[in-house]
Amino acid sequence: MGFLKKMMAAVGVGGARVDARVDQSAVRVGEDLTGTVIVQGGSVEQRVERLNMGLATRYRKDDQYVTHTLFTRPVLGGFDLRPGETRELPFRFTIPQGTPLTLPGTSVWLVTDADIAGAADPGDTDHLQILPSRDMETLINAADRLGFRLSASEVEYHHGRIVQELSFKPPYGQYQLSELEMMIFPATGGLDVILEVDRRATGLASLFTSEFEQKGRWHVPDGLLAQGPDAVARELQTRVRQLS
Repeated sequence: MGFLKKMMAAVGVGGARVDARVDQSAVRVGEDLTGTVIVQGGSVEQRVERLNMGLATRYRKDDQYVTHTLFTRPVLGGFDLRPGETRELPFRFTIPQGTPLTLPGTSVWLVTDADIAGAADPGDTDHLQILPSRDMETLINAADRLGFRLSASEVEYHHGRIVQELSFKPPYGQYQLSELEMMIFPATGGLDVILEVDRRATGLASLFTSEFEQKGRWHVPDGLLAQGPDAVARELQTRVRQLS
């Protein structure tokens, strides 16, 4: 019977279980996520080599979506887990800068797994609501002040890193563009932003294409962000008009 139990545990039947319970499902970029990992022993003793936690998302590649691990790290070294034993292990880690925001079209989840010698590794996933950092929120609120409405987001993989593109619909009749897109990156002394506008074509150009795309780079310094959304909105409006 002992041999059978070990064989079953090796393929995940009657083996250890892992369950992560977060203290808060919504957390800002740059702030700490806390919670408890509960490891429940199965029907046989098992050696847990390592307990790992991390974040994952999906990005679009061609016409399909690819699951991507944003980061993973061990939170506890090896230990022996007796049959039926329960261990509760608190955890805390910072949501890294560059983590995609949870928006329509984008999801992020917590991944917890245990490396178990000679057995199927149990795991757990928990979806999170990733909120913008305070600086990112100021920039998004600045766009809102100008009448732009956040409509969608998409995660892509560029030059070895994950990039999230935020799409905004402009207020009717105020700008000669159909969409404003932003990519926001953490930077020393502020934020780096790539702005892209889809301009409506007029005149002779409209016979050949319906829209033009124009990009611009913008470093938003800490000093401007500290002045709040209204000050950032004035600078954003100038840059959008220059591009459109």
